[in-house]
Amino acid sequence: MVPSAPEAVLTEAAELTDEVRALLSQTAAADGIAPISDGLLEAAGDDPWIMLEARADDELIGFGIAAAQGERGALEAVIAPAARGRGYGRALIDALIARAGHPVWMWSHGDHPAAAAIAAAHGFSRARELLQLQTGPVSELDLPARPAPDGVTLRSFAPGDEPGWLAVNNAAFDWHPEQGHQDLADIEAIVTAPGFAPDSVIIATAADAEGSEQIIGFHQTKLSDDHPSGQRVGEVYVIATDPAVHARGVGQALTVAGMRRLIDAGAAFIELYVESDNDPARRLYARLGFDREIMHVSYAPPQES
Repeated sequence: MVPSAPEAVLTEAAELTDEVRALLSQTAAADGIAPISDGLLEAAGDDPWIMLEARADDELIGFGIAAAQGERGALEAVIAPAARGRGYGRALIDALIARAGHPVWMWSHGDHPAAAAIAAAHGFSRARELLQLQTGPVSELDLPARPAPDGVTLRSFAPGDEPGWLAVNNAAFDWHPEQGHQDLADIEAIVTAPGFAPDSVIIATAADAEGSEQIIGFHQTKLSDDHPSGQRVGEVYVIATDPAVHARGVGQALTVAGMRRLIDAGAAFIELYVESDNDPARRLYARLGFDREIMHVSYAPPQES
């Protein structure tokens, strides 16, 4: 007779402990993908609604968090690979949903069937598909020349750019539940963070009717030395152009310029995230060498289905 799995003991957590971070790192290494998004982990150090640790025989085998993410609530959880298939994930997510106190959208990184089953059991519906695209080794990339259009200048971020950066972001992402509707404090938090490099943000400008420089686009890049691959990885993190400015080619010029900077900074490969139904962007990224895909799925709660 196969012994039954020990019951999971769920306890509330006040912070991300070293033990939890080790669980996240070990799971990312085993799965090849981070189990919980950076944005939600940042919320763990701010004001999450609920964080739970799951233990079996006093061993940490799971962690989950529910917190505000933009205009929505988000829930993500992880179970150690060796402890999967025993009902621990369902128990952890059941408890998070019950204790969150807010409607939450549940994310599944890697589109796991177990997550789909748990979502269905709670009446959640598959509502959003986010693709994580990756290039091969940068040595194999053949980036095209994409200079800025006439009248447009690309330069690094400079103090004083914050309001223009914010205006473009909110105009371009007014539909986006996480990236849209930011305020100046959100931009200031980026540029005042330890280690922020002005060259990591490319600003596109053009002269207005009075000849004054106006920001019409930006590309915020990221470099990570803590990637599940173990390599230095570059990311096309946020890229946007002002939808009111009809300057064709600005987005492509920003994309290529950012990729070149990431390559110069030592990135082994480059990744980005794009909505699965954004066909024009996916065609562009395919031409630039993004040929590997990982699916991330967001499940809407019954109240918003």
